[in-house]
Amino acid sequence: MRYCKRCRILYSSFAAACPKCGVAPEKRTEPAEASDPKSVRRDWLWLVIGIPLLIAVTYLAVYLVRLAGN
Repeated sequence: MRYCKRCRILYSSFAAACPKCGVAPEKRTEPAEASDPKSVRRDWLWLVIGIPLLIAVTYLAVYLVRLAGN
């Protein structure tokens, strides 16, 4: 099934265009080529190290603010 963005109806995927308004569906583009393995590894490394580090810094800031308040 296809969805016409112009008239907002579902129609058969075998149809060349929307039967109500006649607008042809947009052509799907091919997915982008995969990145090189080093950049993918580097991105994952930033996620694995960066997120826990951000959480640790946040907890440290909250701890220091509470410690200063006492």
